[in-house]
Amino acid sequence: MLIFHHDQPIEIHSKEDFEKFACDFHIIHAAGGIVRNEANEILMIFRLGKWDLPKGKVEEGEQWAEAALREVQEETGLHAITLGEPLPSTFHTYELRGESILKETHWFAMQAPKQSLIPQAEEDISQAVWVPINEVDTKMELSYPSLKALWKEARETV
Repeated sequence: MLIFHHDQPIEIHSKEDFEKFACDFHIIHAAGGIVRNEANEILMIFRLGKWDLPKGKVEEGEQWAEAALREVQEETGLHAITLGEPLPSTFHTYELRGESILKETHWFAMQAPKQSLIPQAEEDISQAVWVPINEVDTKMELSYPSLKALWKEARETV
């Protein structure tokens, strides 16, 4: 599991240990994707001063894969997305209005043809761009620790 508490990785080795850790948090589920096009580029977004991957909260009754596809489309305007294999989930903690949150994001590999992108401004996304795969590591320097770990683990399989 890729778990980050206060942006620091933590190791949890059993389901029981995870349950003990998680009981202090309100759990939120999100889903998103690492999208590759035929030019071997990865879809990235720029939000609130950080490079990010498209993702968002899962709606009630929605399956992880369905939510991931919807969120990628909403945040970037991307169409004709093909869902690939599930990737490792990431977990990170944060505070919101005095409440401790543990956010689990369910990730999927995706493919889509290269096309124009439309960043979702109402979600504070200022850019949605195709990044050559050999430049993703550089963009990830200005990203979140959980996404850096996800990319490091998933880049060979997407």
